[in-house]
Parts: sequence; structure tokens; C-alpha cells
Amino acid sequence: MKLSVFNWGLLIVYALVCIGIGFWSSRGHKDEDYLIAGRKMTLFGFVSSVVASYIGGAAIVAYSAYVYQFGISAIAVFAGTALGFLIFVPYAIKLRRISSEKKFLTLPDWFFFKYGKKTGITSAVILFFVYFGMLLNQFIAGSSILSNISGWSYEISLLIASSIITVYLVAGGFKSVIKTDIFQYIILFVLFGFLGYILIKEDSNFSQELFDLSRMDAGMTIAFIAFGVLIIFQSAEYWQRVYAAKNESVVRKGLIGSAIFVVLSGFAITIVGLSAHEYAPNIEPRNAFSEGLTILIPAKYIGAGLILLFAAIMSSADTIIFVLASSVAKDYISHFSKKEITEHNLMVQTKIFIILFSVIGFTLAYFFRDLIAVILFITGIGFTIIPATIASFHFKILPKAALASFISGIIYIFVLIFSGNLQPELSIASIVVATVFLILFQLILKNEK
Repeated sequence: MKLSVFNWGLLIVYALVCIGIGFWSSRGHKDEDYLIAGRKMTLFGFVSSVVASYIGGAAIVAYSAYVYQFGISAIAVFAGTALGFLIFVPYAIKLRRISSEKKFLTLPDWFFFKYGKKTGITSAVILFFVYFGMLLNQFIAGSSILSNISGWSYEISLLIASSIITVYLVAGGFKSVIKTDIFQYIILFVLFGFLGYILIKEDSNFSQELFDLSRMDAGMTIAFIAFGVLIIFQSAEYWQRVYAAKNESVVRKGLIGSAIFVVLSGFAITIVGLSAHEYAPNIEPRNAFSEGLTILIPAKYIGAGLILLFAAIMSSADTIIFVLASSVAKDYISHFSKKEITEHNLMVQTKIFIILFSVIGFTLAYFFRDLIAVILFITGIGFTIIPATIASFHFKILPKAALASFISGIIYIFVLIFSGNLQPELSIASIVVATVFLILFQLILKNEK
């Protein structure tokens, strides 16, 4: 598809606004502003940032495929996440209190605090692989959709998205993540709402498709809800938002607000997936979003659709890159350095790692494009930390028991890989393996004392 001058203009303006926000965020900021937004995030920033980081390119591709296959019942993915946010509220309040005192910046900071250096480093390694895999997901999925709709090559789509993100991240750090997330979520919400209005207004039969539960799969619906609830406890980006919140009220209201807007956003994406099912019934499920968007948006306004995709890709990818960069600076270098690491040192190191991970992410996404394999691997690895995470809030877990739980889950996933059995249902079973080993080692080590 050849873009018109008008559509090119929309894309250029969007890119310049994102970059401008990054440089604006850097004006007069302190080191803590760059690292964690000065711990002054407002309610609007909290909700916008949480929801925008959730709705990324990979999430859109996967969820639209579920909608294409299972219909409206697939919204259970977003309902599960919304429930997860509500369940997470009391945990988040406790995190906010402790993090303000201890100056936490990353999720592994919690493990260093609760379980010591060995377990903290292990959790940081696990989350490094998880988030690097997530970065690949965003780049691969988002660039594939952009390529399908715009007619650009996959490589050009990848280069444009990664370059814009790198510029505004290096300039503004975590403050630019939050501010661009606000801007990008407004775009996402408005455009998704506009698409739904167009379809429902122009096709009276679509309302029947919208509420058709005949393709609902009870087992998958339960799995979607459980996944949504559990994923919150291993999602470092949500923990960083809690650390950055201005006060406990922002955390509480922000998570409740995020639950509401996640469901609304899920409903909007559902409309796109269902339009693909109704008008293009014989396509591959993974192409549902690009097909649905092409169906809904008139060719002359395709630039608006591309902006929507850029917003989805970048609002998640920038968060992931920042999580990776800040984690390496804080969880590795600061804990192994013999010298005292100041906030200024952390800021400089974070900038360096932002550039490094952007380049590495671009390079790997250029050569490796197997989205499903990446998703299965990072899901399995990520779920290994959930049992020890939840238990740390309720019980006095021994550090060695938590470490054994992590290692058992990692070994289990690599056994699946080398045996050729890395399947969805087996991958998520890593949480069961990690739970069993956590309980066993806790009992054994406790009895030895």
C-alpha cells in the first residue's frame, strides 16, 4: 500500500511529538527523575502508563488471534489481568511503603531485600531473559503488522520503531517513558474507540458477532483468567510504577483504574479481531489484527492505523528497554562493584544500556522471527519466580528455598527445550514445579535448623 502525503505527515508528526516529549522530559531533571520519575507519578500517569505498557505489539497479535479463534470469550485475558490488578493492590501498598524507604528501582530489589544476594542475582538473570524475550516479541510482532499494513519491508518497520524509542528514552529516561505512555495511550484509546464506532454503525449484523459465545472454550477461558492474575506478580514494569507513584492513594486508585481501562481496551481490540473473523474467515489467526485493521480503516486514513500500531509497539517496547537497562545497572553492576554507586552513576549506566539493548534487540529481531518460540520460553521462565514472590509477602521463606524454587523452574524449562516438548501447557507448568520445590526445600531446610 502506497501512503499518501497526508498519511506520511501524520506519521512524521507522531514521531516528532514522541521525540519532543523525550527531550522535554530531560529539562532540569534530577538523577532520580531519570531513574524513577522522582517517585512523583500522578494517578493519570500511573493508569495511562500501566495500560499502555500492557497493550503492546505482541499482546495485540496474540490476543487478536485468540479472538479470531474463540470469539468474545477471549476477553477473559483482559478480565484476568484486571482481576490481577485488583488482587495486587494490598501487595502494591506494602511495596510502596518499603520501596520509599529502601529506594527500590527494580523488581529484583525486592528479592535482594527479602532473600539476599544470591537469590536476588538469580531473579535478575531470570527477568533479564524474560524481558529481553519480551523486547524481541514487541519488535517482531509490531514490525510484522506494520509491514503487512503499510507495505514497508519488515526491516524498515523495525528500524523506524526502534530508532524513535532509543532517541526519546536516552533523552528523558523513565520520565519520558511515563509521558510518552500517556500520549500513546490517549491515541490508542481514541483510535480503538473510533474503529469500534465505525464498525458497529456501518454493520448492524456485527453486534450479533460481538455477543456470540458459541466459540467459547471453558478451559481456555479459565486459563486466560489465571494467566492474567499471575502475570502481575512477575511483571517488573508494574512494580516500577508502584515505586514511582506519588503516594499510596495513587497506587490504590491507579491499579483500580488500570483494571477498568484494561478491560475497555481489550473490548476495543476484540472488535478488530472479530471484524477479521467475520470478513476474512480463512486467514491465519496471527494475521487477524492486521487484516481486521485493514478492513476497518479506509485506505486514505491508513496513517491513523499505523500511528495506532506505533503507539502500541513503542508504549511497551520503551518500558521493556528501560526495565532491562535499569536492571543491569542496578541489579548487576551496583551489587558487584566495589565502589559506591551514586544515582548519577546509575543514570549514566542506564543510558548506555538503553542504547546497547536497543541495538541488540533490533539485531536479533532482524534475524530471528519465531514469535511463538520466544513467547513460550519467556512465559515458562518468568512463571518460575511467581511462587517465591507471592510467598514472600505471607511467609518467612528461607533464601535457599527461594533459590531452589528458581533453579528448579529454570532446569524444567531447559529440559522441555532440549527434549523438544516446549508446548504452551507444559511451559506454564513451571509455576507448579517451582511451587513444589519451594515447599519441599522450605520444609527440609527448616527441619535441619
